[in-house]
Amino acid sequence: MPDPVLVVDADARVLAARIYADLLQNVVEVSSTGVQMSADARSVAKVSFKLAILFREVEDELNAENLPKNQDFKVDIADLAKWNK
Repeated sequence: MPDPVLVVDADARVLAARIYADLLQNVVEVSSTGVQMSADARSVAKVSFKLAILFREVEDELNAENLPKNQDFKVDIADLAKWNK
């Protein structure tokens, strides 16, 4: 089954690039005779984007939990006058 289409914004791209660079440090071995990779670079890139998107989704969930729950609450001058009594 093919991977679902991922829509990636610029911030997620930057995060994915950082994740990709960090992951490649663990799979690339550079020697005087050449470069060897223990993982497919394309697979590492896909995982990096998926991790970046998942990270942003969790971040949004956590931020949503901390948002005020009564955003429609309105305070008028008359309300303040009542509280002073």
